[in-house]
Amino acid sequence: MRSNIWILLWPLTALILGCSKGDFPTAKVEGVVLCEGKPVEAAAVYFEPLQAPGMKMIVGKQGFAFTDKDGKYKISTYFPGQNDGAVVGKHRVRVGRGDATCSCSMNEEQNLMEVEVKEGQVNNFELTLKPATKEQLDNERKARIAQGVEEDGT
Repeated sequence: MRSNIWILLWPLTALILGCSKGDFPTAKVEGVVLCEGKPVEAAAVYFEPLQAPGMKMIVGKQGFAFTDKDGKYKISTYFPGQNDGAVVGKHRVRVGRGDATCSCSMNEEQNLMEVEVKEGQVNNFELTLKPATKEQLDNERKARIAQGVEEDGT
């Protein structure tokens, strides 16, 4: 009976103890975000670990960074702003607008690409954004007006 309880409690114990800072190995991840060949400043970059097909387990924490004035980013996962990298393995990459101003499509809800972060090296990824349609830009502007971030100049 006691071993049956342990079997039931083991996943919960592993979840509680196994998800503290740095329990999944990371590797350095950096690169640049480009819109029509030009660097994008102040974009939000997300690296979200993917589960292996058929697996249903925790694969690690999402990594995040903002781009600098040259469009460059360095991902941090467990230690914000410390450039500790992203969890080793496959990721979906997303780029959100943040405070960026450019004519390309950015949406933190849509995947830009999938990449693999490899251990023991600096992983460098160029993230090339697609030009936004007029409708996408209009919708983004309406959302900023609704949030009070931008005034309606009409």
